[in-house]
Amino acid sequence: MSASVLSTAIWTALLSLTALLNVALGPPVLRGGQPGAAAIFPEQIAAQQTAQTLPAISAPEALLADSATGRVLGSINATQPRAMASTTKIMTALLVLERANLSDIVTVSPTALVGEASMGLEAGESLTVEDLLWGLLLRSGNDAAVALAEHVAGSEEAFVDLMNQRAAELGLTDTHFANPHGLDADNHYSSAQDLWRLAELAMANPVFRTMVATQSHEAAGRELFNINELLGYYPGADGIKTGTSDAAGQCLVGSYSQDGFRTIAVVLGSQDRYSDTATLFDFSQEQYRREPAPEPTGLTSWIRAADGQPLRVTAPERPWLFLPAWQWPLLRSQFVSNGAPPVAGQSIGEVRWYLGNQLLASAPALASEY
Repeated sequence: MSASVLSTAIWTALLSLTALLNVALGPPVLRGGQPGAAAIFPEQIAAQQTAQTLPAISAPEALLADSATGRVLGSINATQPRAMASTTKIMTALLVLERANLSDIVTVSPTALVGEASMGLEAGESLTVEDLLWGLLLRSGNDAAVALAEHVAGSEEAFVDLMNQRAAELGLTDTHFANPHGLDADNHYSSAQDLWRLAELAMANPVFRTMVATQSHEAAGRELFNINELLGYYPGADGIKTGTSDAAGQCLVGSYSQDGFRTIAVVLGSQDRYSDTATLFDFSQEQYRREPAPEPTGLTSWIRAADGQPLRVTAPERPWLFLPAWQWPLLRSQFVSNGAPPVAGQSIGEVRWYLGNQLLASAPALASEY
């Protein structure tokens, strides 16, 4: 047998084997952007290290997190317990909202007239729970904190027991309360991580969320101004609670929202809480991006109809992804066919987005005309 005849026979056998395999196993369903390790260049390694390290701030304890994903973007000694001053009032407000009605009438007792930060209450005065919450969260009134505590639990001591019980239920292992207002006291402490988790829960309450985002409000004949200078200073700032004391220093649990998504920062023991918090928020915007997943490209982006007409593979309902900026160029898309004949306007499977071997998201794929 000549060499050319032998070569032809070999190729015929290989083609026959391929055809048999296709019949037995079916056609491949994955097209383009195969998941796997992607090349990372030195500049991307440097960007990765930058995104994992918070910028220099004065606060010895801090945490920055994305609320939508629950992702901690960076932290400094975030589980270190320390005095937290009036950020305590986040828990006070949460318990009041869980256990009292806004329309309840509270008569202020003489024991509620705690000094320092004050709403200016008078013994015997009657106010609603809502009025007292405005004084608690805007003016950071210690008197409002005790008046609310006595209303909810009968005494300040009983309310503190509720605070610690709630902290235990929430798994806040770095937290213990000695009072409802945050004045320095033995055995009164929290951590940046616990305050972040507590703030996330409180911000899920629409009344709390509205109050902490408000710069001024009239309650019980008093014009109350929010102590939180982040409001009106940082674009999108909408909360949450300040705190200052000798033991705690300057504290702030801050929030800003953009496109409906929230970022929370906690700084404790700061020398300049507003500057520190703004620095952390700037960092989140510089180092992270939230966008719809990219449209399929390359081999992932087209398929042929039965008549040979090329059709685009599209994902009209692309999910939003939140990733460090340096990771976006490493995203890979993959089209997975559902086996249906490709027809313009019809479902043809799904598009999947990978980072390396990690599946991040998927969405229905449609065939569209070019």
